Amino acid sequence: MLPAPMAESQSPVAPIVLTLLLCEKVIVDARTQQYSLIGLVSNVNASRFPVRSPNLCVYTEITGGHGVTPLTVRIVDVDEKRDPVVKLDLEVNLEDPLAVTQVVFGMPRLVFPELGDYRLQAISGGTRLLEKRLILREANASEILDEDEDGENDEDDEEDEEEQEGEEEI
Repeated sequence: MLPAPMAESQSPVAPIVLTLLLCEKVIVDARTQQYSLIGLVSNVNASRFPVRSPNLCVYTEITGGHGVTPLTVRIVDVDEKRDPVVKLDLEVNLEDPLAVTQVVFGMPRLVFPELGDYRLQAISGGTRLLEKRLILREANASEILDEDEDGENDEDDEEDEEEQEGEEEI
């Protein structure tokens, strides 16, 4: 299910977020409607910072809400001393409060300013519903998979011109 655009009427009931995952790709089987999550992300190794992520997806399962329900998903540093790395304000239509609704949406390419602990958070009506840890750590170039001599991913070499100076691809 894709998130709905912002609307006027909202559910007064706070939903329950059962699952909140960050991954590289989500595939939905056309026949069974089952979701496959590819490349789950909970740790990021980078040889320098700031670091730019590839395109990522958020997969979440939500229940307990009814009607149009506001949902904010954001990534923040653990102490929330900086502006969020990303903040997406969405609305999800939860038709049945007993059903589990799966929601998938893409994230823009993110820039993490420094290593450390970050949090992926789901918030509704000002209440933090679920939070997952995301760790960015410094690594040697040999610890980072699929890099060539210039420290970039081979498939992303065409995008090098678009990269900002001093940022590394995850």
